[in-house]
Amino acid sequence: MADGNKVFVSPGVYTSEKDLTFVAQSVGVTTLGLVGEALKGPAFEPIFIQSYDDFITRFGGTSPTKYVGSQIPKYELGYISKSYLSQSNQLFVTRVLGLSGFDAGPSWSIKTLGSLDSSQFSVTTGGTVGNTGGTVTPYSAFFTIFVPITGSSGTALGSDVYTDVTLSTIQTLPIIDTSFATSTITLNNGSTLPTLNADLITWITATVTNSAHLYNSACSATTGTCWAYNGGIYQYGCMTSSATTIATGNTSGYTTQVLTNRLSTDCTDYTSYKNDAWYYGLFNYSNSDCCSGGTYSGMSYQLYHGGLSGDSQNLYTGGTTYSGGTGTTDSTAGALSGTVVYSSTCVVNVELYSDVPAYTEYDGVVVATLRSRGVSTTASGGPVYELTANTTTFDCSGTYGDVLEDPFKPFGISATTAAGNIYTFKTSMSNTSKDYISKVFGVSPFDKKKEDVPLFIEETYPVLLKELWNKGKVRGLQCCLQYLPSARAATNTNTIAWKMNEWRTPETPWIVSELQGTDVFRLFKCVSISDGTSANREIKISFANLSFERGEFDILVRDFYDSDSAPNVLEKFTRCSMDPTKVSFVARKVGTSTGEFELKSKYIMLFLGDGVLDGTYKGSLPCGFEGYRFRTYDCSINPWINYKTKYFTPGEVVYDPPFGSGSGNNKVLSGGDKLSKVYLGISNSAGVGYDTDFFDYKSLQPPTICTGTEGTDWATITEGFHMDSGATVIRGGVGTYIAWSGTTLDNKPVFQCGAAAFRTEPTLSTDPYKKLRARKWTVLPHGGFDGWDIYRKTRSNTDDYRLGLTGFLNGTCPTSEFAGVGAGSFKKLSSTEANTDYYAYLRGISTFSNPEAVDINVFATPGINYVDNLGLVNESIDMIEDERADSLYVTTTPDYNMFATNTTDATNMINAEEAVDAMEDSLIDSNYTATYYPWVQIRDTANNKQIFIPPTAEVMRNIALTDNVSFPWFASAGYTRGVVNAIKARKKLTLDERDTLYVGRLNPIATFSDVGPIIWGNKTLQLKESALDRINVRRLLLQTRKLISAVSVRLIFEQNDDIVRQQFLDLVNPILDSIRRDRGLTDFRVVLSSDPEEIDRNEMSGKIYIKPTRALEYIFVEFLVTPTGASFEDI
Repeated sequence: MADGNKVFVSPGVYTSEKDLTFVAQSVGVTTLGLVGEALKGPAFEPIFIQSYDDFITRFGGTSPTKYVGSQIPKYELGYISKSYLSQSNQLFVTRVLGLSGFDAGPSWSIKTLGSLDSSQFSVTTGGTVGNTGGTVTPYSAFFTIFVPITGSSGTALGSDVYTDVTLSTIQTLPIIDTSFATSTITLNNGSTLPTLNADLITWITATVTNSAHLYNSACSATTGTCWAYNGGIYQYGCMTSSATTIATGNTSGYTTQVLTNRLSTDCTDYTSYKNDAWYYGLFNYSNSDCCSGGTYSGMSYQLYHGGLSGDSQNLYTGGTTYSGGTGTTDSTAGALSGTVVYSSTCVVNVELYSDVPAYTEYDGVVVATLRSRGVSTTASGGPVYELTANTTTFDCSGTYGDVLEDPFKPFGISATTAAGNIYTFKTSMSNTSKDYISKVFGVSPFDKKKEDVPLFIEETYPVLLKELWNKGKVRGLQCCLQYLPSARAATNTNTIAWKMNEWRTPETPWIVSELQGTDVFRLFKCVSISDGTSANREIKISFANLSFERGEFDILVRDFYDSDSAPNVLEKFTRCSMDPTKVSFVARKVGTSTGEFELKSKYIMLFLGDGVLDGTYKGSLPCGFEGYRFRTYDCSINPWINYKTKYFTPGEVVYDPPFGSGSGNNKVLSGGDKLSKVYLGISNSAGVGYDTDFFDYKSLQPPTICTGTEGTDWATITEGFHMDSGATVIRGGVGTYIAWSGTTLDNKPVFQCGAAAFRTEPTLSTDPYKKLRARKWTVLPHGGFDGWDIYRKTRSNTDDYRLGLTGFLNGTCPTSEFAGVGAGSFKKLSSTEANTDYYAYLRGISTFSNPEAVDINVFATPGINYVDNLGLVNESIDMIEDERADSLYVTTTPDYNMFATNTTDATNMINAEEAVDAMEDSLIDSNYTATYYPWVQIRDTANNKQIFIPPTAEVMRNIALTDNVSFPWFASAGYTRGVVNAIKARKKLTLDERDTLYVGRLNPIATFSDVGPIIWGNKTLQLKESALDRINVRRLLLQTRKLISAVSVRLIFEQNDDIVRQQFLDLVNPILDSIRRDRGLTDFRVVLSSDPEEIDRNEMSGKIYIKPTRALEYIFVEFLVTPTGASFEDI
C-alpha cells in the first residue's frame, strides 16, 4: 500500500487512501490467486489457468484426501478452482511443495536368487565340473533289499519291499541337502516326480518283483536258481561317462540293464531347457553373509542292481528266512522276522557338485524394499520408527520353501518392533495374489495402522522379476533380507534413506546423438513442467520418424499409462531439427528450461547440451538416451529396465520360462511385431516392460549427519538405450563418458543397443530401420520428489516451526547456530528462511507479492487457517496490504476440531461464540481480509465422495458471479449473488448465532428452507466501524484505484503543467462518473494540487473524495394497526 509520507524514487503512479470515517487496507476481485497443495503441477510459480479442463491438465483436478488424523482437506485448492472457474476464466495457481524431505528410515530389501548358470557348467569324462573351478566327487553305497514271497519260486514276488535301512535310505547318503530325499521334483513337462524316497521304492519294486525275470542257465546256481532282470537303472541327472558305463555294462551270464532317465535330462547340451528338473530338483543354493553372491551345490545319482559288471552278488536268493535287522521298516504289516524273502544287493552311485556359479548379474537383484512405519511430531523433530534395528527376517521354511524355486510363491516376513512386539505376515511377489506384498503391507506410512502392520513397501519390481523368471535367470527369492540403517542412525554412508532434501523435478537422462566415430554426444534433456513425485507418472516421451535425409524428427508427449499398441498422445511436435538457425529447431518448438526460448509445450521443456546452440550438432538426430542414476544397495544389484532393442519377427523366441509344457518346451514365440504398435527403448510390448516404481526419486548418497554438507549423486548408473548396434563400443570412463570413471559403468557398455547400424539414411530393404515408422523409441522422466516428510500426519507449517522456535529446534542439529536437539531434519536456509513447511508455504505466498508480475484481485491460501497457522495468515495479510494493495484475502475459520478423526462427534464442533473468540485471539484487524463460517458439505462427483470444505470455494464463485452480473461494488451475498452450491452447511445457524458471528466480523453461511445454504454477510475483518468494514466498499476502492492507475500511467513523463492536470481530470472524472451511474458512488470530487514544491520534485498530487454506496443490510418495517375509521392521510 502506498504511503503518503513515502519518498518516491522510481517513476510511476502511486495511490493512497484516507478513510475519513476510519482507516483501511485492500484485496481484489475477478482474477483469483491461490496458494496451496495440488495433485500435480509446477511448483512455486503462479500458473495462469483459464478453464477447469486446463486446471485438470496442469494440476490434476479434485481429491477428497485429508491430512492424516485431521479434518483438513489436503487438496482444497482443487475444489476452489473448480467452483470459481465456473464463473471466471482468470485464475493464478501456485503449488506448494516441501523443502525438508525426510529420513526414509531403516530398510529391508528382498532380493532374487539367481538361477544356476548352465552356460558355465558341464560334466566331463574325467569327473570334473568344466569351466567353473568347481568339483564333482563320486560316491557309491550298497544296501540289501528284501521282498516277501507271495508265490512259488520263479513266480511273481510280493509288492511290499523292505530294506536293511529305513525307507529314507537316500537321505542317509552324504549328499548336500537332506531335503532332496523328501521333496518332489517338477519335471520338464510340468508333471511331478514323487519324492526320491518314494521313487526308490518304485525302483526296487519294479526291478525285483517284476514278472519279467529271466532264467540264466549259465549261472552257477550253488544256492538256488539264478535270475536276471532285463532293465533296472534309474538315473537322476547327468552322470559321468565312467559311472554310466559301469551301471550299463554286461557281465557274462547277465542281461544288459536298461537305463531310465527319470529327469529326462539332456547331457549333450547343459543349457537345454530339458535340464531344468535336474538343476531345480537336485541343486541347492548357498550364499555368503551378504545375502548374495552364492553358488550352487548339488548331485546326480543312479540306482542299479549288484551282481553285474564283476559284482559277486546274485540277483536274488530264494527261500531265505529273514530274522529281522536294524532299521527294518514295514509300512503295511509289521516286522519281517521269520518271513521267507528274496534278497538282492543294490548299488547307489552319487556324484556331488560344488561351487557351480549362479548368474552373477541376476543373483541378488533388489525386487522390493520394506520400510518401517513411524511418525514425525513437533517433539521428535523427525520420524520415530516402529522398527529401529535389524529385527526383520525372511521366512522360507516349511510351506514357504517353494519360494526358493519360484519367486512368486508365498513367503513369510517376521518383524520385531522397538517395543518388543513380534509380527508375522504371509505375503508374495505375485501381483495377482491377495497376499501380494503391497496389499499386505501397504505403500505409505499411514495407509495401515502402525500398531497392526509396522512395515510398508517403498518399492516393488514385479515386472522385472517376472521377466527374469521367464528368461530362466532367477530361480527364486533369497531367504534373507538386505538391511540398511536410517540416515540419521548410520555411522557411515551405507544407507539408502537420505531423502532429506527439497522437492525435485523429473527429467529424462541425456538424449544422445547418432554414433559419430566411436562416441555419441549429449543433445538435450526433457524436463517435466510438473514437479514432484506425481510427475514421475504423468508422461512418457517418444521420438519418431527420425530422418537423416531431412535432418528431422518428431516428439510425441504421451500419457504415462498408455500402451505402445494404443498410444495416448497429449501433444506432438513434428519435423523438429537440431539446427538452431531454423524455425524447426527443437528448442524453438518446445521451449527451454533456462529461458532462451519461449515455452510452447504444456508438459516438457528442454535443457540443452553444450554446443547445441552453437550449431555443433545441427545435423544430428536423437538416437538414444543414457542410463538412469540409481541408488546403491549394499551387497545387492540395483533394479534396471530391459529395453526393447529390436522388432520381433514371426516365430522368434520372446522368452523361455523354466520347465515345459506337454512336449517339454514352453517357449513363448512372437507373432511378429507390428511397427504401428511397438516402440523401441522403454516399451510395454511383449517380452519387455517396466516397473513404475523405478522412476521414483531414490535418495542421494548421504553425507555425514550434521556436518552442513549435502547429499550427492550415486555412482550407480543403469545402461541406456541406443538404436545403433555399433554403440556397444561406447564405454564408461572414455570419451563423452570420461566422468563415469568410478561408476558402475566404468569400462562397461553404456548402452543396450539396437539390431542394426543407424548413422545414415538406411538403404537396404533388409535393414530393420528402412521404414521411417520403424525409427522410433521412448524414454521416461524420473526423479521427481515432493519434498514433504511423509511421516508427518500434517504439515510442519504452524508457528512452532519458525526459525528458533520449538518445532524447528527439535529437528535442527546441536552444531547449528540455534543449538537444536535434533539430527538434521530441519536446517536454516538463509537469515530469514528454514526448510520447514512453514517456509514452504511462505515461499508460495511470496510468489504473489509483486502486483506488476501477477495481476489478481482476490486471494486465498487453502489448507491453512488463522487458528492453526496464524503466522502464515498474517504474512498473507501483510503481503496483500503492504505489497499489493489491490486484492481481497479470504481466510479460513475452523468450525470443527481440525485434528479430530471423525466428523460426527458434536463435542468437536466449534460453535459461533468459540469461532468469534478465536478471531479475537488472533488480533487480526484488516479491511483487506474476510472470513466465513461454517464449512459446507459438497459432493465430489469425480471421486464419488462427499466432503466438508471451507466455504471459500463458494465465496470465490459468488465474487466472480457478482462481477459477471453486476459490479465489484455490489455485495457478494444474499439471494441474488450469494447462493451456495452445497449439500448443506455443517451447522444450521440460528438468528442469534448469525448475530454473534456478524458482530464478531465473521460472515455467516445461513441456511434457509427455500434456497439452502447462502452467504449472509458482507464484512471485512476491520475492527472499527467505517465504510471499509464492508467487502463491497473495499472492492469498490480496489477497482477504482486499479482503473485510475491504469489510465494515469499514460501521463508519466509528460510535461508537469496545467495541461497535464486537465488531462488527468479528463481521464479520471469519466471513470468515477461511470461508477456513480452504476451505483457504486453517490458522489465524488477530484482535487489536484499545484504546489510549486511538488512540481519541483516532479510530482503531481491530488485527492479524490468519494461517497461509496453502502449495501443494504437491514430492513426495518413497522406495522401500525389503526382503528377502522382512521384516515391513513392523517397518520
